[in-house]
Amino acid sequence: TEAAWHMKPSWYAVSKNDGTINPDFERFLAKRMNATTIELDAGHLSLVSHPKDVANLILEAAGYPRS
Repeated sequence: TEAAWHMKPSWYAVSKNDGTINPDFERFLAKRMNATTIELDAGHLSLVSHPKDVANLILEAAGYPRS
């Protein structure tokens, strides 16, 4: 009945050059969910252009330290 991010830790990668989702809106969403956030000099496909940064964020979310 309630979104998990209200109760559980969250992580968010903000793509500073995103032309699809406004980066300020991404920041708003991340802040609202109190997410651990990274900012990437990337467009909408940061998974492709910054795979190591995104993978490290996922690993951190899974309980592994960033490399």
